[in-house]
Amino acid sequence: MSKSREQLNSLVRQIDIAGKTVLDVGCQDKLARHLTAGEPAEYHTMDVDDQWKPDYIADLNEDWDRAVFLGGFNKPKWVPKKYDIVFCLEVLEHCWNPVQAVQNLSYATKLGGTVIISTPFINPHHDVWDYLRYTDEWYEKVLPKRGLEIVRIEERKATVGLPHLQAFFATEGLRYSKIRQAKGPYTYPIGYFVEARKQR
Repeated sequence: MSKSREQLNSLVRQIDIAGKTVLDVGCQDKLARHLTAGEPAEYHTMDVDDQWKPDYIADLNEDWDRAVFLGGFNKPKWVPKKYDIVFCLEVLEHCWNPVQAVQNLSYATKLGGTVIISTPFINPHHDVWDYLRYTDEWYEKVLPKRGLEIVRIEERKATVGLPHLQAFFATEGLRYSKIRQAKGPYTYPIGYFVEARKQR
């Protein structure tokens, strides 16, 4: 297991879903269900691919408000219910339309509910559809515009491989922006974990 995934698993274990209604988007191995604490009131899964046997089949890239669905929310019939907690773990990098994806996550969340997103940052190209990488600045810009107030952003940081990563940056002559210093020294993030609250 990668260090990035170990850090992600540790962060997910801190989330208590006891008595909550939960939607796990891009569910695959149902990470959110297996690692979180407590027994949810309801736990539903959603994925674009029916091989994972999700409760709902839908594409995060499509406009859910207009009900443009991939095959429809047909397993069972989709009811636009709102959830207490919506998880989207290691999925957003596979979305070609990420702002719409965040809008859909917000759409599926109750007012006052929580959205949990995780994404890799320094990570090899993986899967057939691997489109984008995100920074904390991206989250800070996009999420509030979609009604989501950021509660916390956790960097998943390079650990044992940090000297190699620094050496790679130096060998390639890569520099990080001086503007970044406003947030403190660059820390070589390998991923992000974001918790946000639905405000509107």
